[in-house]
Amino acid sequence: MQVSLITDLGAIIEECARVAESIGIALTVLPPESGGWQSSALILLGEDVREAPTADQVDRILVVLDGDEPSSAWKRAAHLGVEQLAVLPSAAEWLSQRMIAAVEPPATPGTTVGVVAGCGGAGASVLSCALARRAGPQVKAVLVDADPLGGGLDLVLGAEQVPGPRWSDLSASRGQLRPSTLREALPRHEGLAILSWGRGDTLDLDPDVFDDFLAAAGQAFELVIVDLPRHAPPQWTRRCHHVLLVAPARVRSAVAASQVAKRLSQSHPDVRLVVRETGPGGLDAQLLADSIGLGLAGTIRDDRGLSAAVDRGEGIPGGARLGRLVDQLLGEWAP
Repeated sequence: MQVSLITDLGAIIEECARVAESIGIALTVLPPESGGWQSSALILLGEDVREAPTADQVDRILVVLDGDEPSSAWKRAAHLGVEQLAVLPSAAEWLSQRMIAAVEPPATPGTTVGVVAGCGGAGASVLSCALARRAGPQVKAVLVDADPLGGGLDLVLGAEQVPGPRWSDLSASRGQLRPSTLREALPRHEGLAILSWGRGDTLDLDPDVFDDFLAAAGQAFELVIVDLPRHAPPQWTRRCHHVLLVAPARVRSAVAASQVAKRLSQSHPDVRLVVRETGPGGLDAQLLADSIGLGLAGTIRDDRGLSAAVDRGEGIPGGARLGRLVDQLLGEWAP
């Protein structure tokens, strides 16, 4: 599917080519009153076009440059029978979104699950990795590390040496994210796509970069597992279909988790608790959930051997299930 630009105006060609190049789309430039646009998914028109091609079910956009009189531009669009106008370069982001939607029509978004620790060392990162690893052979899944202070999910997986872009690379890039490009570019560990942090990264995530990534990931993957920081903005939580809060079955941990639960519940209607059993003397899981005011998603066992394997750089075993909870949750979220 192609994006066609019909014009002989060099300035229009230059601006449209810049937008297309930023998102990895090849732009087909055609002179006015020529053919070649018939297989186009989107048709852009320069103001030198006298008659717009008739193309059923294909969007047509008149492109003008900043500084042109808006009223005359809209009159020109009306004369051509075109209902959309892009003023470049100010409308470059909008136009890039239209190009992406044309060549990669939006599909039903995949399921996005946020996993949040109720306190430090709760086990949210391990649960996130276990969910993604277990889902990987069954669905197109991606594991997303959204916590710059969490130490890196790639370390939990033993995948820190896998080449590919990290958050800093996405933050430095320009233009919108194409789902197909994202799916192919992300690092992979044993078939699982991952986005984590570089060891030298010190930046916080730009909300716009995070939103753009989740929107593209939802189109590129069937399941998106996001390890969210406790201080994540409410809008990040709202982007998730489901949210899991992980807390150890200890009194002090429960108190900390209750504060996080209040914050999460203000921005999301489906927050459930996962309790990490801590052995003798630990709190009852259902009692803990009731005291915090969340539904109980289930429990996971404290696995010292698993923690030791992560510390040795071996990552979590591919078959690690952390009890039956992982399979249960994946069954609920299955597309």
